[in-house]
Amino acid sequence: MKGDLAEGVIPGLLQELYVGRRSGTIQFARGSERQSVRLRHGHIVNAQSNVPEDRLGEMLVRRGLLSPADLTRATEVVVKEHKRLGQVLLELGLMDQSGLEDAIPLHVHEMLSRLFTWGEGTYEFVEETDETGEELTLKLSTAELILEAVQAIQDPDVVRYLLGDLERVLALSNDPLLRFQKATLSPADGFVLSRVDGTTSAREILQMIPLPAEVVQKSLLALLSTGIIEHGSARKPRAPVTAPRAAPPAVEAEPLPPAARTAASPPPPAAPPPAPPVVQVPAASAPAAGPAATVDDKTEERRREVLEAWEGLKTHNHFEVLGIPRASGEAEVKEAYFRLARRFHPDAHHAASLGDLRDKLEQVFIHLGEAYEVLRDPKRRAEYEERLGRSQPRPREPAAAATAPEAGPPAPPPDPEDEARLAEEAIRRAERLYEKGQYFDAIQLLQPAIEAAKPKMKQRGRIALARCYLTKSKLGKDAEETLLAVTKEDPQNVDAHALLAGLYRDRGLRTRATAMYRRVLELNPEHEEAAQFLAGAAPSPPPPEEGGGLLGRLFRKG
Repeated sequence: MKGDLAEGVIPGLLQELYVGRRSGTIQFARGSERQSVRLRHGHIVNAQSNVPEDRLGEMLVRRGLLSPADLTRATEVVVKEHKRLGQVLLELGLMDQSGLEDAIPLHVHEMLSRLFTWGEGTYEFVEETDETGEELTLKLSTAELILEAVQAIQDPDVVRYLLGDLERVLALSNDPLLRFQKATLSPADGFVLSRVDGTTSAREILQMIPLPAEVVQKSLLALLSTGIIEHGSARKPRAPVTAPRAAPPAVEAEPLPPAARTAASPPPPAAPPPAPPVVQVPAASAPAAGPAATVDDKTEERRREVLEAWEGLKTHNHFEVLGIPRASGEAEVKEAYFRLARRFHPDAHHAASLGDLRDKLEQVFIHLGEAYEVLRDPKRRAEYEERLGRSQPRPREPAAAATAPEAGPPAPPPDPEDEARLAEEAIRRAERLYEKGQYFDAIQLLQPAIEAAKPKMKQRGRIALARCYLTKSKLGKDAEETLLAVTKEDPQNVDAHALLAGLYRDRGLRTRATAMYRRVLELNPEHEEAAQFLAGAAPSPPPPEEGGGLLGRLFRKG
């Protein structure tokens, strides 16, 4: 994906990558200037420039967050030790982690604000498919950057061109990640959004809102560019213009200019209510609580809710994750998902006191999406329910038995041998699912089966579970905990030690990786990967933008 820059190009480019949740780097060039913006799943994670005044260090000095002398001192260490500027600032005690995490979004925002003014140049998007490593979620809204990019468009004809066919019906997005995202809208954006109902076309919205057409068009483009609204499948034919007196046959013509269209539009039935100074996307945050609850009580309640949901992921199946009974239909599945997606959307938890729960919150949101994708598809749901029925050695819903009629003698306790046999079958099926790339389905089989498996098969199941966790960058901590549990119970397990060593290597934790690889060689002197690493012949760790710690991947050398 590449092309020439012109007014209106950048908003469309960011929209495609953001809505499509693409990962990669956009490289911009204008003369000798070079800028790049890196995205992970559609979200901007860093930006770099070859222009000295655009670099992180110069921005920190410009904003009074770092003295010129300290920048010079830190830069000398960067050059000498080949480290990232952010890492050096932390090591020298010139900034703390919280301050740096606040500064990096400011740096990215400054760079992009200047980039939005480029009227010429070229761009190229380089796709990345590697999912290794973790990414720090910046305190930066990609949606709001897109809104800013749209507002930077000065030519109304460009906005009108980008809107496309005005007869298409507009609707709220069906994607909860987009529909419930946190984005601060202008009063005009919020008012326009309130008129999107899934049955009204863009042209009808333009006609019904008593604001200048250019303002409404820009608001529609902003909402479409962020994915908050989308084009529906229907298209409304343009209604014929009626008049109280006869008129000659209409002649097909170009769309009326904004001023003429506004004058020709019928007056709205009623003036809109006054808009608040700042409007947020509906459902981006929880409904306002009553006055009885204090801020601290609310925060503590949200913490408890997130922690309970995260703990439940270890034992809950898809139905339990969504909080619905097994007999629920498609409508109930969708309703539960949208309700919980809004509640656990990562953008809904920006309080500083909840910052330590971000990884857990994102894991909950990922599991919600996985559960929804399986249960909304009849074929995948049938296969999942069949596996679920065969893989659970013990009933998962004891409450159902309590409500059953008290008839007949109680059922005999389950046979441990039968449970172990079923667990072994489930672990083997999960390993086959892993080979097919169906990682989350494998996780759902493994978690209950491990509890009932015999010791040797239990460790095999845990290793399979850790391999599945390692395919999800946000579940790296779960993988580490699972493997550590194996090494504690089975200190001779080579596979667990080797996987841990590889995990530490990929994270840039070379000391831990070295110790773990030495243990691997003690257990198996012929282990090739461990021998290569310890001999210095192992493949180099991932580049800094993929490894070396969270902050180290956010910026290049200053």
